Amino acid sequence: MSVINQGSELFRPYARLVSILGDQLISNKWVGVIELVKNCYDADADNVYVRFLNFDNKSSKEPRIIEIEDDGDGMSLDTILDIWMRPATPNKLNKKKSDNRYTAKGRLMQGDKGVGRFAVYKLGNNIEIYTKTESSNEVNLKLNFREFTQDDEFSNENTEVNSKFLDEIPSSWFENDKPVKITNAKNKGTIIRITDLRNDWKKDDLDKLDKAFYKMIPPVIPGMEKKIKRDFDVKVMWNEETHPSAILPFEKIIEIAPFSFQGSIEDNGKFTFLYSHNKNEKIGEINLFEDEEHNISKLKLFREQFYYYDLEVKEWILHRKPKVGEFTFYFYAFDWVNKIEGLTTFQEEYIKDNSVYLYRDSTRVYPYGERGIDWLMLSKFRSEDRAGNYFSYNDLIGFVFVHQHKNPKLRDAADREGLMNIDGAYDDFVALIQAGLKVMKDFVEIDKHKDKIKKQKPFSTANEEFDNSFTELRDSIANFDDKSILNKSKRLFNATNNLIQRYKESLSITQELAGVGMAVEKSSHDTFTLIKKLQENTSHFIVQFKKNKISAKELEEFLKDLNDSLEFLYTELQVLQPLFRVARKVTKNVSIEEVSSRIKRYFKRDIQGKIDFNVVCEQDIVVKTNTGLILQILINLMDNAIYWVNEKKIENKKIEILIDGENDLMLFADNGIGINKDIEDIIFMEFYSTKAEGRGLGLYIVRELLDRIGGEISVINEDNLKLLPGANFSIKFNTKK
Repeated sequence: MSVINQGSELFRPYARLVSILGDQLISNKWVGVIELVKNCYDADADNVYVRFLNFDNKSSKEPRIIEIEDDGDGMSLDTILDIWMRPATPNKLNKKKSDNRYTAKGRLMQGDKGVGRFAVYKLGNNIEIYTKTESSNEVNLKLNFREFTQDDEFSNENTEVNSKFLDEIPSSWFENDKPVKITNAKNKGTIIRITDLRNDWKKDDLDKLDKAFYKMIPPVIPGMEKKIKRDFDVKVMWNEETHPSAILPFEKIIEIAPFSFQGSIEDNGKFTFLYSHNKNEKIGEINLFEDEEHNISKLKLFREQFYYYDLEVKEWILHRKPKVGEFTFYFYAFDWVNKIEGLTTFQEEYIKDNSVYLYRDSTRVYPYGERGIDWLMLSKFRSEDRAGNYFSYNDLIGFVFVHQHKNPKLRDAADREGLMNIDGAYDDFVALIQAGLKVMKDFVEIDKHKDKIKKQKPFSTANEEFDNSFTELRDSIANFDDKSILNKSKRLFNATNNLIQRYKESLSITQELAGVGMAVEKSSHDTFTLIKKLQENTSHFIVQFKKNKISAKELEEFLKDLNDSLEFLYTELQVLQPLFRVARKVTKNVSIEEVSSRIKRYFKRDIQGKIDFNVVCEQDIVVKTNTGLILQILINLMDNAIYWVNEKKIENKKIEILIDGENDLMLFADNGIGINKDIEDIIFMEFYSTKAEGRGLGLYIVRELLDRIGGEISVINEDNLKLLPGANFSIKFNTKK
């Protein structure tokens, strides 16, 4: 085969490409205005005026105008002809790649695709630009986009789409020897006047623009005063009047946030942070890929991005590090259960209307931070993963900062909305932020529970307060010698006291049922597994028996296995029996050593060959109670210990019980992850758990059951008193009760 013809050809776009770019790269009218204002920022403007002119008087023949004026560097005629009129110019991109990426004011230039100018098409068809540098003449450029494209397929008009090529439609320019429009004190800047508007604008629309311009530049956050300069002011005007701002500055909200968290995450997983609760600060540093305390590796997205499941070892294995560079963030959290005193409805609505903003080189990336934009996928994973691992956007305001030179893969999407996911870098970025927020949430939950403890009063105190209040009421009524009211008050007291007693009894039953449920859940899993295996073996045996393929020895072995299995099932039910309510009504002298030995049998499958479990009895403790209560205490402690020693990647896993009858003391210890000192005061509170799927009831029930028999439980935090290097509990029994 031979070539019979050849040649070369240039791309030659039709003029309608302008409308395609303007419509599809700029999503809406607000983004159109914002893009043009971002160009003012790149031009080092101090002040920008966005004017909406001739909108009120509908009978006026004067055209409605959108005018954007800045006092920035402006453009010369050469810049207009060689750069502005050359779409997709690499001018800014080349500067970014060189050392000339910053403006004279130290601002990193935002645009680099050379298409942001098409935002003017989103706003209107007739464009008139006046621009001037400090040393050049004023230039006037006129564009009529109706000449580029008349209609599209959705138009109601019957005119044909313009078929001219882009280079066939000239635009007029003029150079003025004296400025006509650029008359500010700096003698430089740019004015863009847009008419024949393509969208309707109302005065209320200006609120949205005003908020958007305020959020373009991050607030001056404590610690960032030297890095962030709010030297860029945008005024929105309706006709000649400045639109009144209803903005509540972020700085005011930051001041009242009860929880704050700032930190930086590096590409190797190093996470340095400063956490503050009501001005009490905590400085820390962890590696997100090595941390065991916060269960970060179990976050769904974090695990999917950086881990793989090894079928041989049956574990999740870290297989790569992030594809993003270092970034920083500042988060502020609020507690709507215990609201800030004096918080106004306006402030509360403002907080809930804002979420987490993203800034690249101190300029905002849209649409992150807008209401309903779940860019951190917090709402998504609150429903798909464990909700307790994630904040709600209603509780959180945040500011994330990235730099282009450290994160070249976090680039604007072509439609100017969001970031591209180059090589999965964006997913890595989100996963790391989620990890940082998980650490913050753990601290916040701890402090919320601590605040709750400070407000909490013992039940006995509540009884005393009621008794005292009644006595005061009774004495006051007695002074009036009104027996009728006194009798009614007495009946009220008796009724309330009965209600309190019924509540105590109901709480006792609930705690007992919770313990039974936990034990049955574990026992039934093992029991059902064994029954299923028995069923399979029996079915197979019957088939073989019918075929006369069963020998006497095989029959003997089968019956022996069956006997062992039935014995196991019987033992399981024996362990459960003392937990039932009927059995709990029988009180007797219960040996702590005997119940501890029973626990070893109960957890046999969990510990045999996996965990070294020892019961050391120096002298037995005998408590007047029922076996089920002590059994439930030890089941909860054992279940926790097994979980945490398995969480710690160690070979020699240990759990130990020491029974000291001389001091009526039992120590329960493991060599797992241990208990952070920050949570020692709150681990016995209901519904507080650091387990990935914990219910937060185990240790709470242990404390309540011990309180019922006059016992106490506490955390041992002195290293010299610990049996093992992990979690250590001291249980003091009251043998005299």
